[in-house]
Amino acid sequence: MKQHPLCTDTDDGPIILDLPIPEGLKREWLALETRRHFLGNAGKVLGWAAMASLAGDNALTGLAHAAGTTTPSPEFVRLPHFAPKVRRAIYLFQSGGPPQMDLFDYKPNLSQLFDQDIPASVRGNQALTGMTSGQSRFPIAPSYWNFQQYGKSGTWVSDLLPYTAKMVDDLTIVKSINTDAINHEPAIMLMNTGNMNPGKPCLGSWLAYGLGSMNQNLPTFMVMVS
Repeated sequence: MKQHPLCTDTDDGPIILDLPIPEGLKREWLALETRRHFLGNAGKVLGWAAMASLAGDNALTGLAHAAGTTTPSPEFVRLPHFAPKVRRAIYLFQSGGPPQMDLFDYKPNLSQLFDQDIPASVRGNQALTGMTSGQSRFPIAPSYWNFQQYGKSGTWVSDLLPYTAKMVDDLTIVKSINTDAINHEPAIMLMNTGNMNPGKPCLGSWLAYGLGSMNQNLPTFMVMVS
């Protein structure tokens, strides 16, 4: 006898609903999903998913045509609300790279304050790090490198970046980002995800959402940690 009215077996005789049993039992039987019913439906779903994965965008287009439209509907594919203008992006976050005051953040007045202690108006109530907790003084020191202005924008760039300085007009330098974190890791999380706590999507996730994937067999983006 068939275990469920939705089973596809044809040789098991009558279904439960054909039997002379109370309607309440029939409704209860319909509400209970048997193992055979679950596995049967799951097999069909996995098969469709595998076919769509192998066929790629062609499967989505075919499903759209079958539905009488020229583009896949949201139930078939999730697309951004606007057409992306770029095809790919390379994002390099230099964890442990040189400090900004040795690269782009020119601070000429530091040379006049050399060997003076950081004023309270700057330091405030900021906690000390493990590396500086044993220091008796916190003297100011300017950058060791010389700076010059480059390009039509007149951007200050240090001697550490002679080749980057030649293309400075093609760069966007943002100097307004700051954080209350004294340690590197929370600041790194904030820089890459917008939040100092883990668990939020990073910039690579948003790029994958906006640009999509060029190859279903390769990851959309990957992270190379320190």
